[in-house]
Amino acid sequence: MNYLALVNQHTQLILFGVMMTTLSSFGQTFLLSLYVPFLMEEFSLKHSEISSFYGIATIASAAILPKWGKYIDQVPLKKYTSLTTLVFLAALVYLSLNTAWWGLLLAFFGLRLAGQGLYTHISITSMSRYFSIHRGKAISLASLGHPLGQAVFPALILILIGWIGWRESLWVNAGITAGVVFGFLAFFLKEKHLVYEEVGADPKGSTLTESQKIRQRDILKSRAFWMLAPNLFFLSFTITGLFFFQFSIIEYKGWDPALIAGGLTVFALSSVGSILLAGPLIDQYSAKKFFPFYLFPFLLALLLILFSTKGWVIFPYMILLGMSGGFGNATVSALQVEFFGPKQIGAVRSVFTSLMVLSSAAGPAAFGLILDLGMTYSQVFQFSIVLVILVISQSMRVIPNFTFARWKYRMRNL
Repeated sequence: MNYLALVNQHTQLILFGVMMTTLSSFGQTFLLSLYVPFLMEEFSLKHSEISSFYGIATIASAAILPKWGKYIDQVPLKKYTSLTTLVFLAALVYLSLNTAWWGLLLAFFGLRLAGQGLYTHISITSMSRYFSIHRGKAISLASLGHPLGQAVFPALILILIGWIGWRESLWVNAGITAGVVFGFLAFFLKEKHLVYEEVGADPKGSTLTESQKIRQRDILKSRAFWMLAPNLFFLSFTITGLFFFQFSIIEYKGWDPALIAGGLTVFALSSVGSILLAGPLIDQYSAKKFFPFYLFPFLLALLLILFSTKGWVIFPYMILLGMSGGFGNATVSALQVEFFGPKQIGAVRSVFTSLMVLSSAAGPAAFGLILDLGMTYSQVFQFSIVLVILVISQSMRVIPNFTFARWKYRMRNL
């Protein structure tokens, strides 16, 4: 079944997944960063102060996400989505009304928990649970909401802020979220659409007894977790860190800042292309086949940005980052189901989503610390190259009976 046929057959469920990842943009760093200058001016904050608030709130949301995220396995999907949306709306409205600096901690916490964390968690968990034969394509389609939000919302938000002000724009964000989500749940997504893809399967049959349920501390102890965790942590850690300092990187390289806009565009296009490519390949061959290899474009991107002095390199650099990001997110999401099964994927994914949220806070902080110690961006790139080589090496363990000696033998005899 191709993408078009899958959408025709499961229109409401696929649109639900895309909707949730797209609206998660209101809690993502790329969009919230647009409000930072206004918040700093409003509350007389320094860069270090507001970044600290943001980091603390992000870490706190990562800590609580596994506790809240696992309830998607127990609470009906529409009810769980509605409750999460209420938290999201409360955070957006509170940020628009807040007049105290400490209130930013609460607002950021709600936005990061509900937006970046739970909205993405709901989307990918739903695709993982209800699809089996075409799970890779379903996850890929739902993941398109991320580049869609990156392409559409920043320009619209900047226009809104300039037109009605930053506080009022948050009300518009809340109105869009409430109208789209509650309207979709009320009029489009019905219980008859929430069925397993397998013939004859009953979604109600997915409820497990307490003795069958996996505990999240058991997930943390499993070999599968420690095989997946470094990859998931590294990707979010590094991409967030590199994007957080992208203007400074361009300045360090002596390139034209106008290149950033074009670079982000090709990054989004590359992400979309790699996401769409990943789905059919995962369905045909399994995610395990691609897990050790999707970070190779990332490694090449880091080598390009480290050694090149030409401004045009920003485009292949962004394309390669988008390839690894898009293919990697689809691969790791599908592999979680291959390792842990679909029945309790909510509990499993909430642990990994928490790790992703935590890494997105750690990346800018770690890169900032390296720079504060007097090192250069070249050393940041070198640090990242060492990390990606280590992560690729450990991910080879997913290959049955893998040994480095056997791998070197195969490389010599290609």
